[in-house]
Amino acid sequence: MGRNRQGSFKSTELAADRISATAYGATRSPDRLVANYGRMLLLSTSLRLHRIMLCEFAKGFPDHIADFLERDRGLKRNFREESVTDMLMAGLVGLEPFGVKVVFPYEPATGADMDWVFVAPQEVQGGAYLRLRLQAKRAQRSHGVKSPYWYYHHLDHGSPKGAQAQTLVSSSIASLTGQPTLPLYIFYHPKSALSPKSPSLPAIEGMNLVFASAVAKVVKGGCERKQKKVEYWRGRFMPLSDLLCWKAVLRTRPSSSPSGTTSFIVGVNRRIPLPQITGTFHPDIVLERLRRRSSLHDEAFPYEVGHGIPDDISRFLSAKPSDAARKLLERPLIILTTALTRESSRFPILFQEG
Repeated sequence: MGRNRQGSFKSTELAADRISATAYGATRSPDRLVANYGRMLLLSTSLRLHRIMLCEFAKGFPDHIADFLERDRGLKRNFREESVTDMLMAGLVGLEPFGVKVVFPYEPATGADMDWVFVAPQEVQGGAYLRLRLQAKRAQRSHGVKSPYWYYHHLDHGSPKGAQAQTLVSSSIASLTGQPTLPLYIFYHPKSALSPKSPSLPAIEGMNLVFASAVAKVVKGGCERKQKKVEYWRGRFMPLSDLLCWKAVLRTRPSSSPSGTTSFIVGVNRRIPLPQITGTFHPDIVLERLRRRSSLHDEAFPYEVGHGIPDDISRFLSAKPSDAARKLLERPLIILTTALTRESSRFPILFQEG
C-alpha cells in the first residue's frame, strides 16, 4: 500500500487497534494471546478492506465508463445511457459482501433510471430508509462548430420540453409523506470530456451527480444549447464517491455467531467468531451529506428519511428475491444495508463527519 494511502487509513487502523484491545482484552493465556492478535489483524484488515473496496470502486469505475463511451467516437450511433447503467449495476454486484445488493427487473428492457436505497433495518419504527432516484444522461460532442464542446442533448427531454425533469422532481416531492425519494441526475462523460478538479470547479469524471431540482428549474419548457453544456453544470457536480465512500465500523456482536461470520481457529476444534463489519451509510448520515452538498448552492432541500421500510424494498432484503417480486420492479434497484443505528455510541460523530 502506498504511503499516501496509508495515511488516509491511519485513523481507521488506530480505531481497529483500540477496539481489539478493549473488546477482547489482553490475557496471559498463549491461546488467547494468539486469538486476540489474530482478531486484531483480521479486524483491522476488514475495516480497511470495507472502505477501500467501496471507495476504490467509486473512484475507479467512472474512468472505465469514460473509456467505454470514448469508443463510440466516430460511430454513427452513440452508446445509450441504458448500456452504461447496466454496466454500473454489473460492477456493483461485486460489492455485495460489503452490504450492497443489486436487483434487476424481471423485464430485460429497462430505462436509464435506477433507484438507490440506503436501509437501516435495525432502526426503531420498522427500520429507516432513504431512496434516491437517479436519471441518467450522457454527454455528446457538438459537430460543425469551430470550437467543439460537450453537452447533454436530451437534457430537456419530454413533451412538453423538460417534462421528464419536472416529473422526476414532482413525483419525488409528492411521495414525501409516503415513500421519501430524493431525485438526482447522473451524467456520463466520455474520456475526451474529462477535466481535473480546479481551485474553483469540481472535476468532470466519467460519472457525476447533480440534484434534479436544479435541472428541472432550467429545462422547464425547454432550454437553449448553452444550458445543456457540460460546463454549464460543472459547478454543481458531485462525484460518485459521495454515494459510496463510507467508513466501516463493528456491528453489535450478537449472542450467538450468525451464519457467514468469519471465524478464527485456535488450537484443536476451537473456533472464535470474528465480529461482523458494517458500512456507515445510515440513511440519516447519507441525507446529511447530501444536505450539505445542496447547501453549497442554496438549494431547497425538503427531503427526509422514511421510517417503516416499504414492501417494495423489504421484499428484496432476503437472500434471493423471487421472480414474482422482480416482476413488480419498475427499474434497476441498488440496496445498501447497514447495521448501524442511532443508538450507537459512534453515531453522533459519524453524523457530524458526514
